[in-house]
Amino acid sequence: MLPRENRLIQEKDFKEIHQSGSFFSFGRLSLKIKKNNLNKTRVGFSVGIKFSPKATERNRLKRQLRELVGKNLKKTKKGFDLIISVNSKEKEFSSEELEKNLNALFEKAKLI
Repeated sequence: MLPRENRLIQEKDFKEIHQSGSFFSFGRLSLKIKKNNLNKTRVGFSVGIKFSPKATERNRLKRQLRELVGKNLKKTKKGFDLIISVNSKEKEFSSEELEKNLNALFEKAKLI
């Protein structure tokens, strides 16, 4: 589980990262990253209606992503704000594929 202090919640933070953050993509996931002046990494998730019109399916994927990021948070560099988005309209994500894509995305962004 991703601790509450490591979650991006406020809309202004999302807008700021979308406007001036760096972009990385791998597989069916994409990442926007921006340095913050805090001693912790905060993560937000964006799963749009294009992925699924059903909120239950979008929320399920966000819970899976939160769990995976929470497991790997200790290995991740501190001092960044991240937004993880889903690029695919395919609804079937195996947890192994999701974890592999997320780890590769973090390595590509040099966060691990």
